[in-house]
Parts: sequence; C-alpha cells; structure tokens
Amino acid sequence: MRRPLRAHRACAFTLVEVMFAAAVLALAVVGMIQVVVAGSQMLDLSRKQTIAAQIIHGQIDDIRLRDWSELSNTTMFPADYTAAVDASDQTTNVSKGFVFGSQLPTITQGFTCRRVISTVRTDLKKITYTVTWKGNSGRTYSRQASTYVGRNGLYVTYQRS
Repeated sequence: MRRPLRAHRACAFTLVEVMFAAAVLALAVVGMIQVVVAGSQMLDLSRKQTIAAQIIHGQIDDIRLRDWSELSNTTMFPADYTAAVDASDQTTNVSKGFVFGSQLPTITQGFTCRRVISTVRTDLKKITYTVTWKGNSGRTYSRQASTYVGRNGLYVTYQRS
C-alpha cells in the first residue's frame, strides 16, 4: 500500500527575519568602524604627545647647558617667545635660544613651542615650555613642563599634560 504524499513544509527565512539579520549586521559593521576611528585618534594623540615631550626635554636639556649670564640675556632669551618647530629656517629660533635638531622639522608639522621665563628670586628663574598642536580630529592639545634654574646650577623639572 502506498502512502499518500504529504506536502512538505518549505523551510526558509521570512522577509522580516532577513531584514532583522541585515540590520544587526549593519550595526556591527558601523560599530567596528567607530572602534577603528577612535583607535586611530588615540594612536595619533599618543604619537604626538611623545613628540611634544621630546621637544620639551630637548629644550630643557639645552637650558641645562647654558650659563647663567646667557639666561639673563633678554635679547637671546626673551621672557615670552613662541617658536614654530616645523619652520624650515630656524635662524630666528636659534637667535632666541631655541635649538631644534635637523630632523625635527620633518616630523613636527603644526607644533609650536612657547617658552615663558619668570624670575622667582634674583638668583632663580622658572622656565616653562608649552608645546601645542592640533590632533587629526581638529582639537587643540598641549603639553607643558617647567624647570627651575639657579645661578649656581640648582634645578628641578616637572611635567604635566
């Protein structure tokens, strides 16, 4: 005896299920793109903070090599001076007491370094460096460090971001 053939139920996804799965997949892709963008911004900020710290430490090391009479010379060390780090001609910066290495201008596009010298006592000066730059998001960032220089070579350095 033959059994009657039953109609098999078709196994397939409905249109609503397919649309829901596509929406979930689209949200996952958008989320991954956001993570990549945020990661690249953090990497850019970290890289530029390291460059700014190197600029500041280079300037502080240069100050340590200077004589007290040079630091007291307001022509060479004006009380407030901002240097363009990435300028190709560094003649003005050098005449104002800034020394940047020959390779530095190639990696520091958009960085500026401001030096403020204040007299704490007649034999003690506080020198503060502030490096500013714009991140790839357009936001302005800065890093600052100060050092105290005394007539007899006493100094201390501290830094904050």
